[in-house]
Amino acid sequence: MPDSYADLSHHYDLVMTSGYYDYDAYAQALLARIGTRSDVLELGVGTGLVADRLLALGPKELRLTGIDHTDRMLAQARHRLGDRARLRREDVLDMSLPSSFDLAYSVGGVWYIVQDGETSWLSSHLMEEEDNETGLSNLAAAIRPGGSLLLSVQGPHRRADRTLPGGLLYTQHVEIDPEGRHTKDYFIEDQGAVVAHQRLRFRLFPRETADKLLTRCGFHFHGSDGVLWQYVRR
Repeated sequence: MPDSYADLSHHYDLVMTSGYYDYDAYAQALLARIGTRSDVLELGVGTGLVADRLLALGPKELRLTGIDHTDRMLAQARHRLGDRARLRREDVLDMSLPSSFDLAYSVGGVWYIVQDGETSWLSSHLMEEEDNETGLSNLAAAIRPGGSLLLSVQGPHRRADRTLPGGLLYTQHVEIDPEGRHTKDYFIEDQGAVVAHQRLRFRLFPRETADKLLTRCGFHFHGSDGVLWQYVRR
C-alpha cells in the first residue's frame, strides 16, 4: 500500500479531533467487546488517537499492538503512546505477525463499515478484491480461532468543510465511479491558501459481496451495536 496519509499527517490530529470521530464513544464500544481479552491489534493505528483513549479507559492488563504502513503517522503515535503500546510498520498485504491476537479492530483504518440507512458497505483502502482477500486472510492468520474483528461504522463519504483551530479550514471533496471506487481529496487552507492536500482512494463493497469475501477469509458476521460490526474468526 502507498504511504497514504503522508501529506496530511502534520494536520491529521486537528482534523480528526474537530468532530470527525467521537474517540471516547469508539473506545467505550471497543472495551465492551474486548471484555477480558488482553491481546489486541489495531489496524491502521495512525497517530494513536484511538489507542490512546482505549489504553486510558481500559484495564491495565490490556496489551495493544498497533500497525500502520505510514512512517510519519507512526512517528506521531510513538510520541503519543510511548511504551504503552507496541507499534510496528506493517502492510496488511505482507504482514509478519504472530498468531496470538484475541481481537483486532479498525476505526477508519484499512477496513470499516459505511452505513446509509438500511444499506451498508465494506469500505477498504485496498482497491482490488484479490488484495482484500490477501489482506483479510493475513489478518485471520494473526487472530486466534474464536477471536473477533471489529470494524467501525460511519456515514457515507460526502463533500464537507469544517473550521479548525488556528483559523484553518478543512474541506473534503468526493468523487465516486460506477464500481464504487471513491476518490477523496482533503484540503487544509490557511487564509485562502492551500497548505496541505491529500488524495486517497477507497473501494466500497456491497454487503453481500463483503460477507462472501470475509467468509472466504475465515470470518463470519456476529452482530452490530451501531458503532461496531463484529466478525468472528472461525
